[in-house]
Amino acid sequence: MGAGGRTDVPPANRKSEVDPLKRVPFEKPPFSLSQIKKVIPPHCFQRSVFRSFSYVVYDLTIAFCLYYVATHYFHLLPSPLSFLAWPIYWAVQGCILTGVWVIAHECGHHAFSDYQLLDDIVGLVLHSGLLVPYFSWKYSHRRHHSNTGSLERDEVFVPKQKSCIKWYSKYLNNPPGRVLTLAVTLTLGWPLYLALNVSGRPYDRFACHYDPYGPIYSDRERLQIYIYQMQEYLQYAMAFSVLPWQKDLPGWCVFMEFHC
Repeated sequence: MGAGGRTDVPPANRKSEVDPLKRVPFEKPPFSLSQIKKVIPPHCFQRSVFRSFSYVVYDLTIAFCLYYVATHYFHLLPSPLSFLAWPIYWAVQGCILTGVWVIAHECGHHAFSDYQLLDDIVGLVLHSGLLVPYFSWKYSHRRHHSNTGSLERDEVFVPKQKSCIKWYSKYLNNPPGRVLTLAVTLTLGWPLYLALNVSGRPYDRFACHYDPYGPIYSDRERLQIYIYQMQEYLQYAMAFSVLPWQKDLPGWCVFMEFHC
């Protein structure tokens, strides 16, 4: 073929290109975790209390502004717009409060400040406001990071063996099925994991993040879990009895309206 002409290339095996199992790395990487940490600038490991609290103030300010708009202006909208405004509020407020959740998550990793007690106090307050058991999840999540991908010791997202895959999984391996799976995961996955250990590590008895005597925890960890439970019960009592009645709805309905 003349200069500038195209040279025919044999077609590649398209099946191997689209098969995700062919792209999964299975060899040990040519670098270690310590090597990665060495190339990260030292200032990235500095935990500034001022900067950490600035993130808290920033997120809570936005959350309060959204709450103020919802409580003071939504009832002024005509009925169709009012019904539409609430789902939009839940979605937007959920994104903002996810940022608050992440800050509390960092407290559990001792990344908020150089002071463990301060991290635990901030994490407990923020996670409790989101109905998350701070200490319970802190301990199980720590073991998750220590055993990620382990069939025996990982605490959540445990890889399934082929023999354990449910019969209906093949019917969800398509775009509509993935959308349905994501919808269930994003709405029910988190509370089901905390309450029933769904997708969690299998234990020989019932496991729950709200049970201090559950198999997830050691004797040393139970006291802090009790601390969370006591303040959480107080929070529930305030939510169900102290919240004002609005539009002839009891306090628990108002509570659900803003915590959806």
